[in-house]
Amino acid sequence: MDRQQTEWSDPGAYLAQLKELPSEPAALADAIEEFVIQHAVARQIGFPVPAAAESDRSLRRASLLLDTLIQRDPRPLTIHRDLPDYLYVTCRDFALLAISALRAHGIPARLRAGFASYFKAGYWEDHYVCEYQRDGRWTMLDAQLGRRAREGMRITFDIANVPSSSFRSAASVWHAVRRGEIDAATCGLTYANIVGEWWIASSVIRDAATLAGIECLPWDDWGPCASFRETRKVTTEQARDIDALAQALDPAPPDRHAAQMILAQFPWAAPPKDAFGTA
Repeated sequence: MDRQQTEWSDPGAYLAQLKELPSEPAALADAIEEFVIQHAVARQIGFPVPAAAESDRSLRRASLLLDTLIQRDPRPLTIHRDLPDYLYVTCRDFALLAISALRAHGIPARLRAGFASYFKAGYWEDHYVCEYQRDGRWTMLDAQLGRRAREGMRITFDIANVPSSSFRSAASVWHAVRRGEIDAATCGLTYANIVGEWWIASSVIRDAATLAGIECLPWDDWGPCASFRETRKVTTEQARDIDALAQALDPAPPDRHAAQMILAQFPWAAPPKDAFGTA
């Protein structure tokens, strides 16, 4: 089932172009880096995000991302773009495009919401990665870590087999915080001072959705997430609910169907059918 595209990962009319990208995960990340850049990274390196690209990170479907890219430069995806013609997105979109490409090659893949330790020493930064099946087991690929990113960040681990010490699922981080092993104040979008249990709890809910094939944006809110964002707190009752959901997600379900069954057991964590519109 995880080989099948979702409405979010479906490349639509661009399937043939997408299949020109490598099927080997690390090579795929290198290829994606030739036409996609993280919008915050662009600013960090002194390249302003073009006005026309400001909305790129709100395009929730792979078909729309690819359509936008190819309108800017119609050449094959295997050809390097100039920076003004890049897509300016978030980590979620790197992962979504990798998932779309891997599924196009018949490789089971899924989106994961969690936290990475390799962006800022001592912190667990909110992050999305691609998980794919290799040798019968789920393996993490960070599609944002192309060659230039690896060199700039001095990444030494295999980006197509990210170790659990470097990336942890939202449920795993939630459990570690509840046990006192990780300080919640070190988890979230630390550059924006968006940290704490409330953000981790929201990430657990988003990861439940992504595992079920609902590949949401990093700021999508539904159910209790709205109150988390408003109060920046998790009540005792809400924490118990997140405890139960995290328990069901850690270890992760084996496939999309199992994840959908888990989400059905926690209807308060499931996004409404019309939550995300058509963008």
